[in-house]
Amino acid sequence: MIWIGKLNKNFLKDESLLALAKIIEKNKDTLKISVEDKDKDEFVQKSIKSIKRSSYIYLVKDKVMYVIFEDHMFKFSRGYPELETARSYGESLGIPREEMNFEYLLEHPL
Repeated sequence: MIWIGKLNKNFLKDESLLALAKIIEKNKDTLKISVEDKDKDEFVQKSIKSIKRSSYIYLVKDKVMYVIFEDHMFKFSRGYPELETARSYGESLGIPREEMNFEYLLEHPL
């Protein structure tokens, strides 16, 4: 199975992370990506170290979502308390609440 998500290339400290993903679509610096199951754990771990503060990367498969911030990762489904915990953590980094519509992204990842 494949995980899909989105990231902004400008928010990466290290673009080597992209070697673990397939770029589905590129719109300026925003990349829609897919990551194979076998590469997902490594992608998540590298993302935690590669993403800049005040941004995030997400991956979704079968209505399960990983939200990856600098030095922290959350995994949840709709209705789980971790969803709101992830949003609060993002706000603490300066990410506006309206930019973290995780409920919508769970249903419409791209």
